[in-house]
Amino acid sequence: MKIRIGAGLGLRLGVGLRLMSLVLFFSFIVLPIPLQGAVVDWVSGEVSYSHYRGEWKDVDIGMDLNAGDIIKTGMQSEAVLLEDGGEIHILENSEFTVSERYEEEQKRSTLMLFLGRMKFKIGKSTGKEPEIRTQTVNLAIRGTDFEVGSGYDGSTIVLLSDGSVAVQGKTEELVLDEGEGTEVLFGEEPREKFKVMERVIDWDEWFAYSEEAIEGNELNLLEKMLERFVELQAEIRDNETIRENALEEKEALIAKRDELYDAGKEEEATEYSIKAGNKSKRAIHALVNIRFLALSSIGLYDMAERIYTGIEEPSKEIVDVFAEIKEIYRWIEEKYIMAGDRERLEEKADQKRGCLTLF
Repeated sequence: MKIRIGAGLGLRLGVGLRLMSLVLFFSFIVLPIPLQGAVVDWVSGEVSYSHYRGEWKDVDIGMDLNAGDIIKTGMQSEAVLLEDGGEIHILENSEFTVSERYEEEQKRSTLMLFLGRMKFKIGKSTGKEPEIRTQTVNLAIRGTDFEVGSGYDGSTIVLLSDGSVAVQGKTEELVLDEGEGTEVLFGEEPREKFKVMERVIDWDEWFAYSEEAIEGNELNLLEKMLERFVELQAEIRDNETIRENALEEKEALIAKRDELYDAGKEEEATEYSIKAGNKSKRAIHALVNIRFLALSSIGLYDMAERIYTGIEEPSKEIVDVFAEIKEIYRWIEEKYIMAGDRERLEEKADQKRGCLTLF
């Protein structure tokens, strides 16, 4: 696992306990870059990736996936990932991203399917299974074998072969057991199950129908997307506030620590270094969550743009709704969606990991 270490806090250190305090402080300010354990095992056809909105490049076997990578498969193209003892198959004409977020100080790996189809065979894990998300639902999995499709209209279908999956909407949850499936429309809640054996899915037909279902329903879909963008912007602002407050509190703790050092109270000063480290960690977690939210906005905006540009003569109401979506997305993009430069990020991570080894 690659690690990034914060740049430091202008510590005025001497020797002895001051050096010990520095070591304790650094142990709290790590920022992970890669999605731990996700490796490309096999590719066939045209499979490419970009980091956020960066340049598209070919995916190579053996490549580690980083949070912020977007993977896309072309016609008759597939890829297989290995992730913590499980297999993830990405089928043709699919686009998804890998990300991570913090929940109650615990890091969660997340795979977000923007469009297309993926198969999962998740084995027993030493940690928490990754989250699986689409534009419509979140999937909480427990050692399962299942398939997920995300349509052009944002609808989601889940087919479970083994284990169990909790399909979570905004306010409701539906638990699927072996041999069950569900289909959820964009902006709706998961409510109904069906037996997989009684409903054979022709995927080509399902995707074609999800595209046809957009016609005549454009305004309704775009309004639901705008609602989601408003929520994303509010969540980002909440995390910005958390981050700003944590950084302010960190600086106050550092100032107090330095006063104690100057007064010769090294033990008390060390306690304040630890407290400052905790605040720094809280600020980093908020930033990781902001980037997670920003990354999820990419697929949502692409879907909105695809719907909007598919209308020959959009009404004024549709034009206005899309303009609001675009305005919020540009705000997110300018602040938090950066160009893809994995090489620079990994180089920087290696350099900062080297800093830690000095202590």
